[in-house]
Amino acid sequence: MRNIKNKTVLVKVPLADYDLDTVRYAAHAVSRAAHVFIKLDGRSAAAVEFTPTGPVSGKAVAASFRAELADEKLRAAIYAANRELRDFMILKALSKEETPPQAPQDDSGLTPEQEKELDALIAQVESEIKQEASAGASKDPLGITRTWEDKYGAKKSRKKN
Repeated sequence: MRNIKNKTVLVKVPLADYDLDTVRYAAHAVSRAAHVFIKLDGRSAAAVEFTPTGPVSGKAVAASFRAELADEKLRAAIYAANRELRDFMILKALSKEETPPQAPQDDSGLTPEQEKELDALIAQVESEIKQEASAGASKDPLGITRTWEDKYGAKKSRKKN
């Protein structure tokens, strides 16, 4: 990094470490604080010039650029690592292929032995209910299931005079 014309700061970025697109994206991230000019410095480096547009110093802009450069390199690595997954998801989203409906799965969480035991208990309860009904036991000895009308009589319509 060096100062040019007392305001402009020059940062050389080795292209062996950073892709030119990475340099461009990082420079764009700091372009609000400074005017940015990128040019090739031979085949092995890129020269990035920053001319601050506000009260921020050129050194602060250069430091911010270096931080963005490292972040952008990480983003590029993540983007490249997920390329196959991203392509698959886009292809899947855009394809017309319909997936056949899946059969509903048993989600009771019971083992086959537990299901047999539960079925046996249900059958036992049903047989007990049938025995009580055939024995002539009153279905509602306390009268809990009676309706309001059965208990207090039907509503009588009143006429207003």
